[in-house]
Amino acid sequence: MARWWPITFKRGVVGRRRGEGKGRGLRPAPQPPAGTFKTASLPEDVARFGAHWDRFVPLPNETPFEMLQVYRFLRDAVPDISDAVWTWKRLCQTGYDVEIVEASSGVAKRRAERLIDELNHRVNGGDRGMDGLLDVFYTSLFTYGAAALEMVLSQGRESIWDVVPVDVWTVRFKRADGALEAYQVWRGEEIPLPKERFLYMGMDRDGTNPYGRSMLRSIPFVVKVQQRLFEDMAKATHNAGWAKLHVQYAPEARQRGESAEAYQARVGANFEELRKRLSGLETDQNLVTYDNVKISLVRGDQHAQVFYDNHKAIEEQVITGTHLMPVLLGRNYGTTETYGTAQFEIITRQVEGINRNVKRILERLYNFELALMWGEARVKVHMRANRTADLLKAAQARGRDIANALTLLDKGLINREQAGVLLNLPGLR
Repeated sequence: MARWWPITFKRGVVGRRRGEGKGRGLRPAPQPPAGTFKTASLPEDVARFGAHWDRFVPLPNETPFEMLQVYRFLRDAVPDISDAVWTWKRLCQTGYDVEIVEASSGVAKRRAERLIDELNHRVNGGDRGMDGLLDVFYTSLFTYGAAALEMVLSQGRESIWDVVPVDVWTVRFKRADGALEAYQVWRGEEIPLPKERFLYMGMDRDGTNPYGRSMLRSIPFVVKVQQRLFEDMAKATHNAGWAKLHVQYAPEARQRGESAEAYQARVGANFEELRKRLSGLETDQNLVTYDNVKISLVRGDQHAQVFYDNHKAIEEQVITGTHLMPVLLGRNYGTTETYGTAQFEIITRQVEGINRNVKRILERLYNFELALMWGEARVKVHMRANRTADLLKAAQARGRDIANALTLLDKGLINREQAGVLLNLPGLR
């Protein structure tokens, strides 16, 4: 992944767009004075190591930062892990819809829609736009347990010029005045990252630790055993899967007057000649020898089932470690459709939880862009859901929900806005 140097600007109100009238500028979130809010408890890294505010916060369980590169190697080299990351990110790429809300006028709404569309095509260096950026984002998230983006402003600081991925294995956090400050470490240099334009998402964060936790953290040992089993299986299969010729040569009797050295030389020469002829034997050729040469066929017992059971047990550990269900990787050990459906429903809940965080990142990015435009407008992002495993049951359940909401509305027990909340229809609110 390419490395991006952060571009730092002075803090303050960002200028308005050129030629769009008087701008309202970016309104930064109010920052409380240092020391105003303090917790009685201490963060884990401070409680363990004392008040070392100048050191970087370590990864959970003192995991070396070098492990992040190991996760990348495992993703690229181990098929099961590569498939798990590939599956997870495509499950999460459900798409989304952008809704312009609180627009000050129809003109402001149309301008906001145009700006969002242009930004979607401009980010990630124009390479597939927002779709390509999210693909990189999800890949990083499911490999390292975290993903990071940086908003790069235009030269006049009047718009977001680009949004680029940040290599999360170079990101470190320090605590300063009770807040976390992000840095990028590169060749021993510590580069502060701009808080207003740096977006970081950590998955499965542990307590007060700011870093995400990779789903691959629990399986390096299992993967080591799995790859060793593959190596042993390859050697064992070669012996057990192919029949071999066992040639036994019985030396002729020693001739009268033949010295021991001559006899040994003659037997050795005969043996070498026999081995030479057998080594060059073609598949469709037959053997013709004297009766002092015995040839037998040796077959392995081919205990393939033993290897399959062992590998299946280890494979299940890899699937569990990547938080996936067997059915999504082509394994289904149940006999009914219900087993696979239940697995898919659990995965869907996990995808929705992850995409709720992605939704907040997208809203922050879009609203940052709209804060620089003339006029009032905000954005709400609605992440789409994966299709249910049983469309007919889902449609029937949805129809019953609509009928119940309409009944409550007709009886006057709820109003139109409450009905919209029940049906998750923003247009009725």
